[in-house]
Amino acid sequence: MPKGKRYNFKKTNRLLNKHGKAYRSQDIKDKKPSKKLRVESSNDEVEPKVEVTIESSDSYLDLVKSLKKNPRVYFEEMLREKKDDSESDLEGFGSGDDSDNAGDRASHTKGDRGKSSSDSDFDSDEENTDDSNNDVDDDADHETTGYFSKNFSSESKINSTDHNYKDIPNTLYSVQCSGDSSSVSNPPQLTTEEEMASIDLERTLTSQWARTTKQIQAKGIVKPLTRLLLPVCQSGVDVLFSDSNFSNQHEMLRLMALHILNHAMKTRKLIMKNNGKLAKGETEECRDQGFTRAKILVLFPFRNVAYKFVHQILKLFLHGTKKQISNRKRFEEEFAPESDEKPNLSKSLSYQRMFMGNNDDFFTLGLALAKNSVKLYTDLYRSDIIIASPLGLRNIIGAKGDKKRDYDFLSSIEVLNVFMGEVYLMQNWEHLLHVIQHTNLKPMSDHDTDFSRVKMWLLDGLAPSYRQTLIFTSYLSPEITALFGKECKSNRGRVKIQPHSFPGVISNVLSPARQMFVRMREKDGDVDYIKYVTDVRFENFIYNILPAYQNQDISNIVIVISSYFDFVRVRNHFKKESTNFAVLSEYTKNRDITNTRRNFAEGSIKYLLTTERFFFFKRYKLKNVRHVVFYEPPLNSECYSHYVNMATESECTVQLIYNKFDAMRLERILGTKQCSSVLNSEQSTHMIILE
Repeated sequence: MPKGKRYNFKKTNRLLNKHGKAYRSQDIKDKKPSKKLRVESSNDEVEPKVEVTIESSDSYLDLVKSLKKNPRVYFEEMLREKKDDSESDLEGFGSGDDSDNAGDRASHTKGDRGKSSSDSDFDSDEENTDDSNNDVDDDADHETTGYFSKNFSSESKINSTDHNYKDIPNTLYSVQCSGDSSSVSNPPQLTTEEEMASIDLERTLTSQWARTTKQIQAKGIVKPLTRLLLPVCQSGVDVLFSDSNFSNQHEMLRLMALHILNHAMKTRKLIMKNNGKLAKGETEECRDQGFTRAKILVLFPFRNVAYKFVHQILKLFLHGTKKQISNRKRFEEEFAPESDEKPNLSKSLSYQRMFMGNNDDFFTLGLALAKNSVKLYTDLYRSDIIIASPLGLRNIIGAKGDKKRDYDFLSSIEVLNVFMGEVYLMQNWEHLLHVIQHTNLKPMSDHDTDFSRVKMWLLDGLAPSYRQTLIFTSYLSPEITALFGKECKSNRGRVKIQPHSFPGVISNVLSPARQMFVRMREKDGDVDYIKYVTDVRFENFIYNILPAYQNQDISNIVIVISSYFDFVRVRNHFKKESTNFAVLSEYTKNRDITNTRRNFAEGSIKYLLTTERFFFFKRYKLKNVRHVVFYEPPLNSECYSHYVNMATESECTVQLIYNKFDAMRLERILGTKQCSSVLNSEQSTHMIILE
């Protein structure tokens, strides 16, 4: 199967079909819709996937090396018309070294894509191009140089003891990537300027980074995550990393700042270089710009995290020079925490870390880089980096039918970074989707754009395939996985990194209450069960779970519901049945919360309905809890231990209702090993008693 490298539109301005013939870009546009060019990057039917368990968290960056050489750009008509020849194409996959590993890829032969002789023109173009003017994106698109241009041995496992990495975490990572996989026996330590330059970083950044890294090592604090993730990010692939937490947040923000600054500085450097050539009267075409100036979009849920990130940007960019910072006083006033703020010791440590500081979720900040200055609060059309919350951008983008809408400033985004992805599930997931769906759309007006310098892949409508999307989250959910699968379309590939196992928060439970995990009753042989699983869950709760509490003279029952839609449905049922109940949700006023908590502690309330979002934003503790019922496993596993630990007596009970689609949530509660045994067991009820 023919597989192309990153296209050099300026040199060739042609694309290859399955016969190796040349089509001009306009010829392809004039074809019928069934024959038009389409860039694919997430089609599971044709895309090979490799899943590798790595014993050393420091070695999973090896899996993306081949993606630097083999961008996943191909044509729909190739895949449709080449079915009969797919077997022969796969025999020529990769280089000569990969042929020895053909047996290891036998299970993926339907999806692997080979490299034909027609790709040699593109290979030579990319490898022999040194002049920044000879390529459409040059430095901004991370050329295959240095560390990534070497030949790597093909290994799937590397033991940390082979490299004497005493600081490697014990956590095992499961890595999924598209395309072939290869390994390297000794990844760079990234402690010297030479090692930093090997992954294509700007020299002004490498000197500052190497200096600060040596200071960290001198203190005996070695943080390998940056050494692992930075080469992966620099390769240009889409990344989903699901082990981002408060313990490594500082390091993750520092890594993001370095990667984003490197991309912005290389883009600016290329533009300035071409400006000089054009000023001298050179007539050579320079395709180095977008429709608008902004190239990087970073999304944060709260101002406090954005505040830390901007400080990392300033620390790396200024690096001890006399560069000026515009509007810094205003930035400190609007984003900095209050000087006299004290932590709320009555809340959990995770709550304090999440909401300490300015936790406003409505903000937009433009940042422009110049040679000797950094400008904050620049207009979005004059910014290099846009830092915002989904809610802040949603207010600017608007909705269909609004008279005033604006999203052209997102048309040329090349790096999209979504940080703390799990928090958006507790805010409003639709805002995040709305922002991403309005990124890389063709602008509605020209905005004084010099179209003679706009990159060809932007003009051809291929911007989503040249955008790198980085998603950092503390855990996975179906929503986050679907976002990564549908919206991340980089032609360089995708890498999904997650912990191989979870210990489970059940180890944090100190309550002597009996914990029961009850499987929902399912209809045998019904393939469309998932379509109406919410209805089945509601009926199971009303007719199988609730009667056990209605027939007894008991009270102080807490019912925890994750989805607000399910919460409203159960609440309406209780109103219809005139049940003695009260509610605590994210929309409950503080005065009503106080009264409800007092009445519940006194025993005058039989059922207390509450939502997971109420737990996330409030973290109140309830007194005199006798029974806890989880309508479904909570997204945030800490919610489970929080409510179970409120049941302090041995006569108390805890029930959690689950089905086979709740495996991700259940794994974070029970742990990987116990979750597997529970899901595979024929029994529908499992009980855990702590002695």
